[in-house]
Amino acid sequence: MAYGSNKLVKRKMPVKLARKSMLSGLVIRGYAKDKNFLTDAMVKKLREHSKHHTVKHMRSMIGKMEKGMSFSKAHSETMKKYGK
Repeated sequence: MAYGSNKLVKRKMPVKLARKSMLSGLVIRGYAKDKNFLTDAMVKKLREHSKHHTVKHMRSMIGKMEKGMSFSKAHSETMKKYGK
């Protein structure tokens, strides 16, 4: 039997594990201390962002945005502190 004759078979990951679900708008609004702070556009952007990041990351970002940081600045600061 020659070396390297075994072919690797790539398995498909189950759908549940393949993609992370988004947080709901109610959950995102719940992280904000001032419930009227987040606009619908901000919630939509944060929902999409939540697919790629943890709850800890999202909470930190929302807190920083409430204090006046922009979305991108809050994201970069949070990535330095908590990571993904």
